[in-house]
Amino acid sequence: MSKTDRLKAEISFHEKMFFTSMAMIFGLLGWTANNYLSIVFELLLLSLTGLLGSIAFGLWNYKHIQKLLEQLEDE
Repeated sequence: MSKTDRLKAEISFHEKMFFTSMAMIFGLLGWTANNYLSIVFELLLLSLTGLLGSIAFGLWNYKHIQKLLEQLEDE
């Protein structure tokens, strides 16, 4: 496998992980919006922690995709 093909495969993988994190963000936001009045504070805190973790993971994947695209342009 050439380096270009490997970079393309890695970009594809990170795109899937980025969209997975987006799905997690929207899922957690929807669940929290529907249940914030009826759940205990600890569960709400865990949900918001998961939301922040998903956002951080999505941003990391986005930056990594941008770096890989720059490497692909250089070749």
